[in-house]
Amino acid sequence: MSITFRKLTEPTELQQVEALEGDVWNTEEVIPYHMTITIAKFGGLFMGAFDDDKMIGFLYSFPGYTHGEPHLCSHMLGFLPAYRKQGLGVKMKWLQREEALAMGHTKITWTYDPLETVNGILNIVKLGGIVRSYLPDCYGELDDEFNRGLPTDRFLVEWFLESHRVERLHDGRVQVPDEVKHAPEVLTYEMIDELPRPLDMRLDLQDPVLSLPVPAHFQEVKRRDMDTARAWRKMTSELFQSYMEKGYTVTYIVRDQDVVRYVLDKQPLPAILNASSRG
Repeated sequence: MSITFRKLTEPTELQQVEALEGDVWNTEEVIPYHMTITIAKFGGLFMGAFDDDKMIGFLYSFPGYTHGEPHLCSHMLGFLPAYRKQGLGVKMKWLQREEALAMGHTKITWTYDPLETVNGILNIVKLGGIVRSYLPDCYGELDDEFNRGLPTDRFLVEWFLESHRVERLHDGRVQVPDEVKHAPEVLTYEMIDELPRPLDMRLDLQDPVLSLPVPAHFQEVKRRDMDTARAWRKMTSELFQSYMEKGYTVTYIVRDQDVVRYVLDKQPLPAILNASSRG
């Protein structure tokens, strides 16, 4: 398979984004072309992935402004089902970084559900994004297969494009020390019928590095036991918000068969972005 990527600037290409968005998420509620073309003209960044001449994926971002700081907001990244799980999203994001730097941006932000760990591994492990903000029920009630029945809690990812942390990952240099792999856990769980279920929270830990386990396959948890899914959402929401208020930052994810463990690091931001060892 030979997939190419490029920045989208032509009106005909931006029109394709509208149709592709509906196909990617199986919805009729898409961003209309008149908004897409306007955003592209005034600071937005649109990118497409192509299989020959067919657009099979897209990325949509626009300029934002938070706490007096300009940055690029990355709003959507999606591929047709036949092209998923092939590493194309990583390639698209690195190209987005190049284009954003050329536009003068040094940071890109976006959101994702912290219980959707495939997205977390892309955002944090492969790209080097960090998380300092938890947004409870960010989008309100959404009636789609991924969000139905739960608050739409989200992490706000910050991708510091020129940091040593990101540069290392771009160059393929990753090293995860033992203190990250064996950090104390702030949530205990049990396995019942191969399904992880949360038990108790610990809100009083003060170690420099902590670990917060979540299900490795949250959609499967939702499918089999919605009450357990709600318990995971409630407990992780409280834990993430509590520890972030104490100065912890999500810096890494350690994968296991049944759970993945978010790493919470209490180092100051400059140390996290410029450290030579932590992933």
